[in-house]
Amino acid sequence: MHTSPATADVSRRRFLAVAGISVAGALAACSGAPTETKHLRLSSWNIPLDLESYQRIADEFVADHPGTSVAVEVTTGSFHQWFITRLAADLAPDIIRITPQQIGRYAANGSLIDISAAVPDSYPEDYSDAFWAIGARENGLFGVFQHTDNFITYYRRSVMEQIGVTPPDSLDTAWRWDEFLEVAAEVKKVTGQYAFGYGWSGTQTAYRWLPIVYQNGGAFLGEDGETPSMDTEEAIGALEFGHRWYADGLVSPSNMCKSGGGDVARNLFLTGQIGMMLNNPESIAQLDEEMPGEWGTSYMIRNEDEASDLGGNALAVTKSSKHPELAAELVAYITNRENVVQFCHDGNWLPARSSLTAEDIDYASNVDTMQRFIDQGTTIPIEMVRAETGQYFSSLNTVFADYADLCFLGELTPRETSEQMMEAMRDVTEQ
Repeated sequence: MHTSPATADVSRRRFLAVAGISVAGALAACSGAPTETKHLRLSSWNIPLDLESYQRIADEFVADHPGTSVAVEVTTGSFHQWFITRLAADLAPDIIRITPQQIGRYAANGSLIDISAAVPDSYPEDYSDAFWAIGARENGLFGVFQHTDNFITYYRRSVMEQIGVTPPDSLDTAWRWDEFLEVAAEVKKVTGQYAFGYGWSGTQTAYRWLPIVYQNGGAFLGEDGETPSMDTEEAIGALEFGHRWYADGLVSPSNMCKSGGGDVARNLFLTGQIGMMLNNPESIAQLDEEMPGEWGTSYMIRNEDEASDLGGNALAVTKSSKHPELAAELVAYITNRENVVQFCHDGNWLPARSSLTAEDIDYASNVDTMQRFIDQGTTIPIEMVRAETGQYFSSLNTVFADYADLCFLGELTPRETSEQMMEAMRDVTEQ
């Protein structure tokens, strides 16, 4: 088959684009310049829109870096097992998408490298101290927080109308614990079953309940991010609050720290078994589809202090990278302001950068709710961030899940829970 010169040129360009090699890089090779391509691999969760966004950004990076290629891959199975196996074989991806709760372990054991030389000095100025602390350590910068999510309060409009309650419309008027429980008791009368749900999605997300501890002036770990601190009266008081949820029949026993199989709270909310839930933005799409116009949002509950869940992801460079400087440069590129705006717009994520608003992101819908989430992000305490990003947290999170459920189910009193949890936590941190 005959191919015209114009068609051949287009075909060559298409091939080079698919290969991740810029046309400029190919021309350099023809001129006698070094031809070895620097290959980078970036691994992300299997979220189709995010994979597309990463590849688009990577392609733009490649266009400006002749002789490079970037492949976007999918992180599979159990994260820790998957990552440890690949690190041991020196086959981990150059760049890893990682949660705040996972990053501390690998920053501490040398699996992630310091990328501070590639990150502009201006970046920390556009992050809260809490969000920047996710990747920052005394000995370097081991990740940049790309996007976040947290918890606010969802409610069924019809239920609020029936009980005659107008949910708070600002952070400084958010329900305190006693106010929330009063509302919850009335909601339970309307639903005839339960009042509210909490957005866990399995054992690995037990940490999502820790904001309750910090709302009461307590702490999971001390200021050093390593010393167990669940034996204070404030921490025990938070456990008593959680125990009351179940003792008073306000939350379904199917909705626990270790309950698995998807978002139980969301399903209960969709089916009308609860009238409120404390949850993250992942619920929005399904609520819009299945009960459009029937739901609204307010802010996260509070008590002595404010706090919300630390969700989201950072990008880090692994010790397996053969081109760590280039990989670090790509992390800085993906997390620049312009690319964060586009990534959050396409994936409906919340930006980690402080200067960005819902209007900047230009969400397709629910702009007011997305701004509430962005505002709520300012209440995440740096002490909780240090605890959740510490080197022992992955193991401590499992301990917390075990004992929190025992407390909530009434098998241990809150004080007994504190005593036994502290002993198990010390076994982890004193190894």
